[in-house]
Amino acid sequence: MSAVDYAKALLKSGVRLAIVKGGPNGVLVADENSVTAIAGITVTTRCGLGAGDAFGAAVVHGILSGWSPNESVAFANAAGAYVASQLMCSDAMPTEEQVRGLLN
Repeated sequence: MSAVDYAKALLKSGVRLAIVKGGPNGVLVADENSVTAIAGITVTTRCGLGAGDAFGAAVVHGILSGWSPNESVAFANAAGAYVASQLMCSDAMPTEEQVRGLLN
């Protein structure tokens, strides 16, 4: 199944917002009205531990800050990439400014 197929299956099951992570290939964001592919961010991976945690926390941060789902997921994608590029995940959790540096 493709990322789009997974997203459609989630939406069909009643999920209102589907987020399908693809690591370096990016992220798919889908709701009943649209499907958006967010490009991956190329980094040199030093340690993948904590990248998913950073991604999840950043999505929540974006949503609670009133950002759109696409903006939240793009930010989360950068947060995960940042953590993957660092050596120790506990010391690698980025600030919002560090994540925005990857987006610019």
